[in-house]
Amino acid sequence: MANTLGYHFVKSAYGQWLPGDDRGSWSDAWDDQIGYIEPHMLHPGDPVRNRMAEERMKHDPVRFSNAMIDIVAATLGECIKTTAGGLAIMAAAIEPTHIHLLIPYRGRDIDKTAKWIADKTTKMIHAKTNHKGPVWCKGKWCSYIFDEDCWSSVINYIEQHNIRRGRTRRPYSFLL
Repeated sequence: MANTLGYHFVKSAYGQWLPGDDRGSWSDAWDDQIGYIEPHMLHPGDPVRNRMAEERMKHDPVRFSNAMIDIVAATLGECIKTTAGGLAIMAAAIEPTHIHLLIPYRGRDIDKTAKWIADKTTKMIHAKTNHKGPVWCKGKWCSYIFDEDCWSSVINYIEQHNIRRGRTRRPYSFLL
């Protein structure tokens, strides 16, 4: 069995990638009338599901301002400092609608780590901006990485996000 090298963790801002999105979605089929149809499977785009998801939203979709992006970056740096070697981030892109993090395996539970990162960044955005509603979507997308080629590809993929935004490949000081 291959060892886990790390995780490609992606989290969307609230309301940014809803069930039924034409890019597809990984969410469970959540409607009472539809029931669970292939939970945890990629569902193709579906305008009806997308409309239903939009109608159920209780807040406007979140799009991160530059100030919010800076807060997320600073909070990630603080998370790394406070874990005493337990958290590292090898590549990061913080977009107006989502984040990508490449997290090496260090024995920590990735689900708890992802929740902790979301909680910390939410608290800091609430404390330092006027935004008081939800910050992140429910759930996350996380792939496990087992080989060096995939690891290198994910680094390049994440760094290309930064370049497209007019930043350097590695704009954050907390990166290893």
